[in-house]
Amino acid sequence: MLDPDAAFPTACYLCGGRELQLRFGERRTSAPTPDLADGSYNCTSLRHGNHAPIWRCRTCGLLFQWPLPDPDDLLKAYSAVEDPVYVGERANRYYTFQRVLGALGPARSRRLLDVGAYCGYFVDVARKAGFQAEGTELSVWAAGQGRELGLTVHNQTVGERAASGDTYDVVTMWDVVEHLADPRAELEATFGLLAPGGQLHLSTIDAGSRIARALGQHWPWLMEMHLYYFDRHTVASLLQQAGFRVERIGLYSHVVSVDYLLTKVAAAIPAVDSVAESIRTVVPEHWRVPVNLGDNMHIVAHRPA
Repeated sequence: MLDPDAAFPTACYLCGGRELQLRFGERRTSAPTPDLADGSYNCTSLRHGNHAPIWRCRTCGLLFQWPLPDPDDLLKAYSAVEDPVYVGERANRYYTFQRVLGALGPARSRRLLDVGAYCGYFVDVARKAGFQAEGTELSVWAAGQGRELGLTVHNQTVGERAASGDTYDVVTMWDVVEHLADPRAELEATFGLLAPGGQLHLSTIDAGSRIARALGQHWPWLMEMHLYYFDRHTVASLLQQAGFRVERIGLYSHVVSVDYLLTKVAAAIPAVDSVAESIRTVVPEHWRVPVNLGDNMHIVAHRPA
């Protein structure tokens, strides 16, 4: 592990390489609050372009934030998250998850755990499709939202869930791994949650995508809540280090309302705010828009039998 108190990173988290370069300097429109409870860690955060310095390993290409938040502070911040905007997009979250569900194969009453389940919407979609589906979620508020839907959502870390002794046939992690202070340890715990031959599906942003490379420091997913930025090579390496065998890597799409999309675009690119407002006047705000710019990956891996 890297020394969290060091002024500069001394080795790559992923490969241990020591040839590191500052890729993107710190950018802030406002300073984060001391307890990190300023909405920066909400799923629907609009703090695009706000981040600590981001470093690149010249050996493997991993991008990572440094310094990292204190793990205890990070856990407290995620536990305290409340995100009513996410609830407002509920119908489109369901639509997103219904689209990706087919990649998991037949349900056949298989046990499924959704890590970072948030309000439980994917758990609900999977349950209705015939999975024995549960979730685990750090946010007390979000876990409560899932339970109000009659779902089993554990307010636990992955490690705590693994310590329960329960095992699953499928584990999903949608847009989670980039938020983790120690993603390898979390994936090792996930490995322990899977039955031999069990499958892991995860999605994450792709820092090696054409649009990420073209936009550079203006790529909107450079945000303080994203601690690691993987590409296809580095995410495969991470999974292999945790014991998984990678089967395939494809694209992942989100479906959002026009209103939500325009709000995110305006937050990421303030110069187009007036254009976004003009579009609002002629396009129904509830229209669904599939968003896939090639910078979101869907990775399928499994625990060897």
